[in-house]
Amino acid sequence: MGVIQAGSLVRLFNMRPIGEIVFYGFPDNLIIDSMGTGRIPTVEIYYAKTGEFAISVFTTMMRQQYIDSLMNRERNILLSALLYTMNLIDSKFLITIDCVSTASKNEKAYLIVNSPRLVERFKNREEYALIEGKRVRNSLSLIVAMARFTKIPAVQLILPIRELAESNVQLCLQHLVSLIKEAFVYIGNK
Repeated sequence: MGVIQAGSLVRLFNMRPIGEIVFYGFPDNLIIDSMGTGRIPTVEIYYAKTGEFAISVFTTMMRQQYIDSLMNRERNILLSALLYTMNLIDSKFLITIDCVSTASKNEKAYLIVNSPRLVERFKNREEYALIEGKRVRNSLSLIVAMARFTKIPAVQLILPIRELAESNVQLCLQHLVSLIKEAFVYIGNK
């Protein structure tokens, strides 16, 4: 789902590739694209300027389950490299997307945030439910928490989706665009 949404954002904002992060902890796979070009797995970085704001998308062909299965040290090195790169390109907000194959009891998307100010912003929203009092173990949640130490506000969008249907992809994109708009307002009010 992340690759699909990243591709949608790249097209929506007419983003251009600006770099790649090579992480030697990725498996020794060769990815061959539709043109027949082989390359090692990397994290691709796309960038676009929209008005006074810049948008960056970080995406990889590696499945999240693989990243989640890395040893703590390797995973922390990867996430630290991503946050370091975000600081280099002066990122002001982080949004991650995760999908879980379960139905939501209340038809809402879930959020994990990394600051009390973001809790206040989203706690009474009709379309979102903040996750409270749980232990979550996945890399996307971890990078949201780690972003706090680099002073980057962060939100993880968790969508309860059972199957990857076109309507679910569109729903995810709508939530993501809505959160990007919220990020613009949040950054503008700082």
